Amino acid sequence: MIHSMTGFGRAGGAFSDRFFVAITTKSVNHRSPEVSVRLPEFFWELEPAVRAIASETFSRGKVDISVRVTRTQQPEYNVRINAQIANTIVPQLRALSEELGLGSTFSGSDLMRVPDLLQVEAIDSEILDDERDALTKLIRDSFAQMIEMRKREGESLHADISLRVATIRKLQERLAEHREEIRSELLASYQQRVQEIAAQAGVQLPEERIAQETVIMVERGDIAEELTRLSHHVDQMEQAIDAREAAGKKLDFLSQEMLREINTMGSKSRSAAIRTLVVELKTEVERIREQVQNVE
Repeated sequence: MIHSMTGFGRAGGAFSDRFFVAITTKSVNHRSPEVSVRLPEFFWELEPAVRAIASETFSRGKVDISVRVTRTQQPEYNVRINAQIANTIVPQLRALSEELGLGSTFSGSDLMRVPDLLQVEAIDSEILDDERDALTKLIRDSFAQMIEMRKREGESLHADISLRVATIRKLQERLAEHREEIRSELLASYQQRVQEIAAQAGVQLPEERIAQETVIMVERGDIAEELTRLSHHVDQMEQAIDAREAAGKKLDFLSQEMLREINTMGSKSRSAAIRTLVVELKTEVERIREQVQNVE
């Protein structure tokens, strides 16, 4: 069963005593697999693992993964005074203060206003294995929701494509019924054309030679091969939409090949009835091609 490439998932929870995490995942259609991951800086080391889970889960589409982390425990902090800034700016401030008659006494609050003088950094310990496993589970839970949504939309795509494939098969059968009409049309047209060319060239051709050339041209204009290939493509498409593996790229290729065969048949006849059938066939295939752009 085919799946859509559009989906959304969400999961969250406390995955250790230190962190609470909220995960949001979404996917849209894209010709090739593409994964975008947004993690807090202190979780960057987990990005390869998150990308690997996405790559093994989805074969096509653009997948966005957002991981928001809230600390549930305050970390230890490293407090450092930038001695270089202090040694440079404090003497200058003291000299300026004396020059202006403001005194030379500085309070701690005065020094705290100096940019970058006091640097406070959270000390983040390494991510524990239990925390890695918990995060992996939450990501898979979010992906499970997204897969379910992609599956439901895939069922709608399957129903629509199946209906259009059935319509194409009926139109193809109607077109096959006109095959003899096309051959007769080509036969009359080519016989007349060969005679006109021979007359313009001032050459007398025996009827047998005219018939031989006409048959060759009629065979080239026959749509039997195109009908056979179109029927084969329809069979392949029916199998692809019912298969378990991803079929988006295959369906896109088949729709292009079907259009090629239909266009070729349309160019071989000037009959209004046949051209109408060709237009209807092209319309159905184009609609399928639009739909398969969102099939995984």
